[in-house]
Amino acid sequence: MNPNSIPESVKQAVRLDDRSLALFVQSGSRAYGLEIETSDDDYLGVFVTPLTKFVSINGPGPDTLAGNGPDFTLHEIGKFCRLALKGNPAILETMWNPNVLMCDEWGRELISIRSKSLHRGSLKVYIEYAQAQLKKMVKGTGLHSKGGSYNGKFGAHLVRLLNAGIHLAESGEVQVRVPPALAATLMEIRTARRSMQDVMEISRPLLEKLKRLSEANPLPEHPDEEAFNDLVIRARLSRK
Repeated sequence: MNPNSIPESVKQAVRLDDRSLALFVQSGSRAYGLEIETSDDDYLGVFVTPLTKFVSINGPGPDTLAGNGPDFTLHEIGKFCRLALKGNPAILETMWNPNVLMCDEWGRELISIRSKSLHRGSLKVYIEYAQAQLKKMVKGTGLHSKGGSYNGKFGAHLVRLLNAGIHLAESGEVQVRVPPALAATLMEIRTARRSMQDVMEISRPLLEKLKRLSEANPLPEHPDEEAFNDLVIRARLSRK
């Protein structure tokens, strides 16, 4: 871990109202091993808001902090855990991310119970995203969360996420760093050496496989919500 790598804009954001950073990772293409020369630096993190803020006249403040230059998104620990229990892929990846820049006692505990967030419903998020993206590819517009027409970056994201969903279903673990063989294919997609039609042909059988695995896999039926609730309460209480 290298706390000195935390951008000053992130430090300033969490200092406001006595928030404290619990977990901070480098995310995006650099975490996946898919960066190119023009890749941006992206970060995700978790912060803790003191319990007294929740009962104060002004309330706890925002539960998400975000900024640009570099791009970062930080979630308050309660919101982060709610998203994890729903199976949000970016949130799950944060707890498995090997590029950890900062981690305190609450971040370490969050990582220690990360597997308790997983359940069969987690796979539905991967499936629903892929289905929506493939439909948009047929139309040729409105792709990805930022909208717009197709480009290789979003095509690679779709194929990567489908493979990550399959890995989760088969192993019970969240994949962040992409294996070399898959990385080579994704780089071809990202740099436009594979067409949108290629991406669709690659994605459709992967989606069907993931659907089958969603019906039979080693994941539990439900997550351990109580374990995360207990962590959130104790983390907030520690920041009086």
